Amino acid sequence: MRRRLALLSVAISSIVVIAFLVPLGILVRNQAQNRALTRAERFSQSVAAGLGVAGSVGGNAEITPQLALSVLDAFGNPAGTSIVFTDGTVLGEPYADSPNLSAALGGRALVAAIEGGAEVLVPVVNTGSIESRGTVVVRSFVSSEEMSEGVALAWAMLVGLGLVLIAISLAAADRMSRAIVEPVDELSAAARRMGEGELDTRVEPSGPDEIAEVGEAFNFLARRLGDLLEAERESVADLSHRLRTPLAALRLQVELVSDRDDLAGLVEDVDRLEAAINGMIEEARSPQRTTDRPAEADLGAVVEHRAAFWQVLADEQGRSTTLGIEDGLHRVPVSPEELGALVDVLIGNIFTHTDDGVGYRIRVRTTPVGQSELLVEDEGTGFPAGSLRRGQSSSGSTGLGLDIVARIAERAGGSIRLGASAGGGATVTVRFSAADQPAVTEASGSRLGG
Repeated sequence: MRRRLALLSVAISSIVVIAFLVPLGILVRNQAQNRALTRAERFSQSVAAGLGVAGSVGGNAEITPQLALSVLDAFGNPAGTSIVFTDGTVLGEPYADSPNLSAALGGRALVAAIEGGAEVLVPVVNTGSIESRGTVVVRSFVSSEEMSEGVALAWAMLVGLGLVLIAISLAAADRMSRAIVEPVDELSAAARRMGEGELDTRVEPSGPDEIAEVGEAFNFLARRLGDLLEAERESVADLSHRLRTPLAALRLQVELVSDRDDLAGLVEDVDRLEAAINGMIEEARSPQRTTDRPAEADLGAVVEHRAAFWQVLADEQGRSTTLGIEDGLHRVPVSPEELGALVDVLIGNIFTHTDDGVGYRIRVRTTPVGQSELLVEDEGTGFPAGSLRRGQSSSGSTGLGLDIVARIAERAGGSIRLGASAGGGATVTVRFSAADQPAVTEASGSRLGG
């Protein structure tokens, strides 16, 4: 923007300078020409007057060649000056006959442009003897160099003046654009810092009134956003803290179970639930999420573990299951807890939204571009057309399930896609960037619910 303002200022000032200096340059040239011609015309008239005065001495009023030479000597025999008699005699500068001379011999004074410059012709009436009567013409030649004397210097000064004016306008435009651009750059940098999680970022409103008002609006937005996030953290922490009471009661009920195998499994589930609640409270109370140590998990191992957990319920409901995990490690930049929650959401949705006996398949593989892919599909009726959008569902659920999956996948540089299986059931494909590769987010464009 700063460069564009500078270029605009240079363009406008250049137009103004050209519109001012071009006519001024032409005027300077014309004045130089007029000055040279006027000087030559005055000189020719002076010589002509000298001839007339000298010819009248003695009472005969005759202008002879000898008299004309005397007058030229009196004026210093200037270069470019000629005296032409009617009979063709030329004194002074050699001069050939021309249409302009014929008009001057007829008694007409004139200034005419010729090759190499211009000539000034002033006639003088010779009233001497019958043989010498006629018109004597005083002719002065003005070269092009004389008519352009000083013009080049004047034009150079005008060009220099124009460049100085353009430079001044450029400096003024740069100063003005800096006052506009610097506050905008500061706003942009502050917005990026806020996007990176620095919610205490503020700017000092400056620049023109409109931009300063934008800075004040940014500070208001930052304060409002901080207040809303703080209220949300307190709400989540309070809600999570309230869950501890029923969780403690649940733990007491679990401890009354007599079957030791069932007891161990239930205690493990209660411990996981308690750890999740504690994590929610800690995260809600913490203004910033620490990322000193990047999370990482093996997608195949987590899927195998969670599939085994859900297998018990699947057997009870008569659901056929298929688990396929491609050989090798499938490391993804997600913590084992978040990855387990993601798998639980996908499998839990099948149990929630399909009838007993509906089977499902789970597959883990590596794509040709190095991403780890999790595919979960069922044999149900699929997603209702137009019923899903992010964070909300018309099928009776809260709509947060697949939204959680999408957030986890996007943080890992992946994506989620919803589709239909070959049998018409629902298909959910989640892709993650590899843990040792830069995250590449792929926009899925799907509307999510769950």
